[in-house]
Amino acid sequence: MDDVVGYCVKCKTKRDMKDANEVEMKGGRRAMKGTCSVCGTGMYKILGNKK
Repeated sequence: MDDVVGYCVKCKTKRDMKDANEVEMKGGRRAMKGTCSVCGTGMYKILGNKK
């Protein structure tokens, strides 16, 4: 999968996500879930509703 960029709240900047997987949140919203490539904190990037 291509590198997914998300906001890391611990680093307070945008970072590449490591081991990013697409997941479905409550209400059917899609998101990418992974870890920060620098500090290892869990990250989410909300993608939008399923079509």
